[in-house]
Amino acid sequence: MIVGGIAFSIILVFALEFRAGRNGPTASLKKECALEIKGSCIDPKDYYASFGLIVPRGVDPKASRQLALHKKVLDGLVERELLVADAERLGISVSETEVEDELFNGRAHVSLPAEDSEKLSYQLGLCRRSEEHPGCEAGADTMVRELHVKRTASEPFDYAVYEREVRILANRGPKEFKEMQQRELIAARMRALIREPVRVSDVEAFAKFEQERSTAVLRSVVLQRDWFAKYATDLSDAAVDKWAADNKTQIDSGWETDKANFSAGCAPAREILFEVGPGANDEDRAELRKKIESARDRVSKGEAFGNVAREVSEGQTAVTGGELGCIAANYGIGNEELAKAAGALKPKELSQVIETPRGYHLLEVDPKLDASSVESVGKRYVARKLYVRFIADEKVKAFGENLIKRAQAGAKLEDALDAELAVTLPAPPKKTGDEKAPAVPALAASDRPKVEISAPFSISGNPVPEVTPKEPLAARAFELKNPGDLWQSPIATSDGSLVIQLKEKNPAQRAEFDKNKDAIVGPLTVAKANDALSRYVTELRKKLGDKLKIDPRFGEEQKASGRDDDE
Repeated sequence: MIVGGIAFSIILVFALEFRAGRNGPTASLKKECALEIKGSCIDPKDYYASFGLIVPRGVDPKASRQLALHKKVLDGLVERELLVADAERLGISVSETEVEDELFNGRAHVSLPAEDSEKLSYQLGLCRRSEEHPGCEAGADTMVRELHVKRTASEPFDYAVYEREVRILANRGPKEFKEMQQRELIAARMRALIREPVRVSDVEAFAKFEQERSTAVLRSVVLQRDWFAKYATDLSDAAVDKWAADNKTQIDSGWETDKANFSAGCAPAREILFEVGPGANDEDRAELRKKIESARDRVSKGEAFGNVAREVSEGQTAVTGGELGCIAANYGIGNEELAKAAGALKPKELSQVIETPRGYHLLEVDPKLDASSVESVGKRYVARKLYVRFIADEKVKAFGENLIKRAQAGAKLEDALDAELAVTLPAPPKKTGDEKAPAVPALAASDRPKVEISAPFSISGNPVPEVTPKEPLAARAFELKNPGDLWQSPIATSDGSLVIQLKEKNPAQRAEFDKNKDAIVGPLTVAKANDALSRYVTELRKKLGDKLKIDPRFGEEQKASGRDDDE
């Protein structure tokens, strides 16, 4: 009886504090609006109240920027007001009792864009979280902030506790907060009405299940442009000059970009570099030091600097035999140390090991340029860079096409690869008395073409994570029907290309679908319903046209302080 009396008193307070009307006569003549719908102004306080309810206190500013929470809150507020306006047209409302019941039970409703509501509700604690998987519990309400409305769990609703909670979270008085919640509940009712008719048929659900649960396994051969540049490209002056004669326009254009780095008096240099990665310790540095000393020893014993650079250097210039041109500021970190060391060398003299913040270097320089040779030497440097890239791309393309032809003719992919490598990289002749041919550096390189077998993957997976394909790789794999089928052409990647062959395909089983049907259909229905809602709201926005005005400043994220954005 006492509890009933308390509840009646609370409801009475709610009723007395609630007043209809959002823009009364006390509103200023010129009012700032977060958004306007048909001339009706939504006060910035509504936006900040929504933000306070949606975004928990103490959320990392960096995380807020990554999730674009200010924009999401603004979009949610727009969605709410569009739905409320449409509810008014349709004669849909909620009673004061319904609003009071929710507040009495410590449930405050908020609005987020339909397409993000599930994910953000989980991330921001606006739903009951599932114990079985990341996400909201199946069937749980989303976009609901639990309010602290009791002194202890066993005590009844306490109006003073509720009022304090509302002011802390939303910076609103009970009257304004109740008014806000009435609009949220009307929007929630509209969402429910839009979502309710949505169904997912068995055929539709199984098709999605089949797409997500079917797996495939690939054989693949990655063709790296740099490997072909280092080991399959003729880098002789004659080869470069022949190509340059046919591509003068490209070279002239490249020279315009690079000529500021060449000047009379500079000595063009070649480099072998072993880079010291971030976090390298003394042991790592000692290992790199051994490698560069070994490279120096090879050059000292007569191997061509360019050949050693192509084989072992970790610098970007390895593919051109280490050619740097004139060392200038565009080299980046370490340019001053290298320029000083190069200036002290005689032509064709091999430097000692040079240590810079970038790593360990060896240098070899050519004679200093005079004014008459700057352009000719500089253009040959440009020509070599362009030539290597062009020829390597041609080699990658031809190698991939020939590999596919050999495999399509019946050879195992591994045998086809060995045969194509033998054509591309004929083994050096045996030495007298040797039982085996000398080791071929190209075949010992870590980025050499080789057959790899992927882990099982779905159509949304990534079967070859070490490359960045320019086509949807998994989708291409699932287009292959039978084990042994090859994609008809090499697939371009950011660093070369890729040949793929289907090893096996494992379709999803109907029995598994039937066994887990409810768990499968539920999330699909939620996603389809949210899509229907999103399209409905988009149509409302479209119909309003310029009668909907949004102040984009409210959707802007706070700028990084420099401290919280360090990465």
